[in-house]
Amino acid sequence: MAHTESPPTWTQRLLRYGTGVLILALLAGALVILNRWLEQYSVADIRQALNRITGVQLLAASAAAAVSYWLLTLYDLLALRHLRRPLPYRWVAFTAFTSYAFSHSLGFASIIGATVRYRLYAPHGLSGVEVAQVTLFVVTTFMLGLATVMPVVMLIDPTALKALHVPPASATLLGLAALAILVAYAVGGFWLRRPLRVFGHAIAFPRPSIAVRQLLLGLCDLSLAALVLYLCLPPSDAVSYADVLVAFGLALVAGIISHVPGGLGVFDAIVLVSLTPAMPGNDVMAGLLVFRLIYYLAPLVIAGLMFGGVEAFQARRRIGGLSRGISAAVSPAVPLVLAACIFITGAFLLFSRATPEETLPAPFDATALPLVEMSHFTGSVAGVLLILLAHAVQRRLHAAWVLSLILLATGCASALLKGGDWPEAIVPGLIFLALLPARKEFHRRGNILRNPLTPSWFIATGVALASAFWLGLFSYKHIAFSDELWWHFTLHGDASRFLRASVAVGVIALGAALAHLVSAASRDPEEREEKPPGPLTAARRTD
Repeated sequence: MAHTESPPTWTQRLLRYGTGVLILALLAGALVILNRWLEQYSVADIRQALNRITGVQLLAASAAAAVSYWLLTLYDLLALRHLRRPLPYRWVAFTAFTSYAFSHSLGFASIIGATVRYRLYAPHGLSGVEVAQVTLFVVTTFMLGLATVMPVVMLIDPTALKALHVPPASATLLGLAALAILVAYAVGGFWLRRPLRVFGHAIAFPRPSIAVRQLLLGLCDLSLAALVLYLCLPPSDAVSYADVLVAFGLALVAGIISHVPGGLGVFDAIVLVSLTPAMPGNDVMAGLLVFRLIYYLAPLVIAGLMFGGVEAFQARRRIGGLSRGISAAVSPAVPLVLAACIFITGAFLLFSRATPEETLPAPFDATALPLVEMSHFTGSVAGVLLILLAHAVQRRLHAAWVLSLILLATGCASALLKGGDWPEAIVPGLIFLALLPARKEFHRRGNILRNPLTPSWFIATGVALASAFWLGLFSYKHIAFSDELWWHFTLHGDASRFLRASVAVGVIALGAALAHLVSAASRDPEEREEKPPGPLTAARRTD
């Protein structure tokens, strides 16, 4: 018997999207803080700080990030061992890496991570409830690691909390009390041997051996992630690893509470406020930019290429039975992964157009001005359209797949035409190659505008557009605004190009919002929108 759900009421819709508006308001507050603390710095100052980061630091940070992601795969492995449902490690590692690669970038880890895990674990016999328990175990392990890091730091270096004005003696007492609570959790399995009942489902309390591994795993993972940030900062004796670890932990907590995707803005503001008393703000921002590239963007692109590679291998006639089985299990998650990659690529194009160009190649002169203007404008338009199309890609719409390929090619070409900026062209180019062989996954026909943004995509879109606009305002804050600026066309008129592109981006975003509202109002109230199954709803459908 098919399971039907009543359409949401206006009150429920207001609550869902009202929460999104609240999250965007928190982001706005974080951006105000960033602007205030960076008031005396410019983009040129941040670029100078970036130039002081050595290649050895980048290699060490990349290695630490790789080990951190390997530890994240052990989260899932430990969760499956706790449930007594062992799976081959290679499959667990593939699933865990993919889920973390873009839940880190888009946020909503408990939702996105659970969806990816269900897509990839279900073919191996795990039910929706078991996947939900794996997700709960993983989130708990992460929170335990977060709760373990601070007490350890307080005991090793009580002065590390000086940014919070906590006396060393009080920090030591707080650390001892927190460790006592964690020890109680670790040994709680000796007494809580009967499963706990939560919403009618039995959830077993971790055995002591599992609980201790949770604490150690979470501690090591967060320590390595903080090490990545520490290695990304320009060399300085004023900030220690303990200082960065405390700032990193506080920023993670703030990012989780705010629910802003990827903690964008909120995470950065907390790190900036925590470290600037000892380090210049431009150095901190440079480290944060490199950290997000290494720990967020690079894994996301790799995950997209992995899924695109599976689709490319499946398209070959010489494919074997084992590869077909792997592809059959991976294919359901391809649209979700590629949607995340397309969204981040769109944001990447917007961010790159919001900052001034460092230099243009020597052959570029006044005759190349129309080419530069066109490439900047088309790159911004392609970026916002990719962001708006990402949710339709997740829904497997063929039209969204075609348009995304065109826009990715446009973004790549615009980067090359504005002066051969091949580093910027790499990201849309790689996602284009990952999306191209996945044609068979996008078989649905329909109107893109008849699929309104869900609250999570609405929030992510708002965060990306607001952050790009703030970045542009910050980049050109030292330029006096005037009416003539709108009609200023020169090779180095980056501020004018940003203003004109921002108007286009705003008009496109507003037009898309109005089109979605009109489409939603004109639909039959009884018409049900087909949604991608979550881990629990999908389980009900298969019963």
